[in-house]
Order: sequence, then C-alpha cells, then structure tokens
Amino acid sequence: MKVIELEAPLLDFWVAKAEGLTERPAAGATAAAAGGASYYTARSYHPSSDWSQGGPLVARQWFELEGQMLEWMGPRWPHLQSFSLAPLKWFMRCHVACVFGDEVEDIDEDGDNFDDVELDDR
Repeated sequence: MKVIELEAPLLDFWVAKAEGLTERPAAGATAAAAGGASYYTARSYHPSSDWSQGGPLVARQWFELEGQMLEWMGPRWPHLQSFSLAPLKWFMRCHVACVFGDEVEDIDEDGDNFDDVELDDR
C-alpha cells in the first residue's frame, strides 16, 4: 500500500510501528507477552488527527519530515489542498515514509493481522 494514500486507522497503526510501539496486550496476558515494550491502544492512539499526540512527533522529527515533504511535493503536486486541510495527517504519512519507505505492507483495516507485520526493514 502506498504510504501517501494511508488513512486512519491504518495510518495510526503505521505511525505506532514507526515509533516502535506495540499494541497493549489483552488483560490477563502473561508477563512474557508484555515484555518491556512501549504500548499503544488503537482506541486512544490517533497521532494523525490528534495534535497532542502527533505534534510532539512532528517537532522531534521535523527535519526528516521536511525532507520527505520536499521529495513528494512539487509545483504541480495534486494533494496541496488536502495537505492544507489536514496537515497532521500528511506529517504522519511523511513520518511513516521516512521509516518504512513509500510503500508498506497491506493490512486488513479491521486490524486482524496488525501484529503479524514484519518490521525487519526498519
């Protein structure tokens, strides 16, 4: 799937993966399943639409995001109006592209195989 076309919730999923987060284990999961990872919950993690979550990421990764935006944009870039209406979504797409490239693995939108995604290319 092309990163430039990602929409929530898949975009938020890929941002979480780019940040090294894993989905919080279900209640009652063993300590071994929990490990020492940093977690997110799909229900409350929305960096592509919530500036309190995505804004700090933009501030921290600005130079990388700027480079990706310059690569994508040009004088006849067809998404300029979309960018002006939802810049955070575009910043998150840039972040995912900086980490994984311009394409990511296709995932079911219902999230059934979110945690099965291989991240060896990170």
